[in-house]
Amino acid sequence: MQRPIEKPAGTPIEQLDTPALLVDVERLQANVAAIEGTMRAAAWIHKTPAIAHLELASEHVVGIAVRGIAEAEIFAAAGCDDIRILRPLVTAAAKRRAAELGASIRLVSQDDGVLVGGGESLAGAVSVSAGVTSVPEPGRAILDCGQKAIGRDFGDPELIGGINAVDEGRFRVSVGSAEHGAVSYPADETPFAIGDWLRLRPADVATVFALHDFAFATTRGRLQARWPVSARGAWQ
Repeated sequence: MQRPIEKPAGTPIEQLDTPALLVDVERLQANVAAIEGTMRAAAWIHKTPAIAHLELASEHVVGIAVRGIAEAEIFAAAGCDDIRILRPLVTAAAKRRAAELGASIRLVSQDDGVLVGGGESLAGAVSVSAGVTSVPEPGRAILDCGQKAIGRDFGDPELIGGINAVDEGRFRVSVGSAEHGAVSYPADETPFAIGDWLRLRPADVATVFALHDFAFATTRGRLQARWPVSARGAWQ
């Protein structure tokens, strides 16, 4: 299990242990506010009750959607009371567990005609931090952020910022190993040094939340709260 060193609210995000899953709260709130129509938030993407409650604060979000009964149980325990399960309840045990939940929440096991979305709420709000651990040769820096921290099934991440000025598109990030990644750049440049802090945009948000026990809520570059990704691994 991830055991990050406790840091108080207000800590600059560059001082958090790397790699860390970061959620820009202001951008997330702006994305939720921009939702049009009525929808269910796809809570199975972020697996995080705190984010679900932020989404449910919008008048356009009537409930949440999850992938299975285990996720439904976790979000119900966290106070979400209008939940649709997207997958059919096949086993007798799953149906029994759903019936037990139904006494306290509105559990929707069939399509109720409400659009399921909300993944767009996380667009641009989610990133993963990384630290430069070595610069072994010209044109390449090694990071402490690999597949186990940011995934790779849908492609490599993108470098979007750091403690040094970064021009988007100039550098190529690859995460070929489980524990480490690398940044490639022109060999005649020396943009990075050991200890530099970088921010990466993942290729797939759902994958990233499945890899972390906690998400760090941030506001204007500072820590606001640490949110448990409570439904991580809840697949049964």
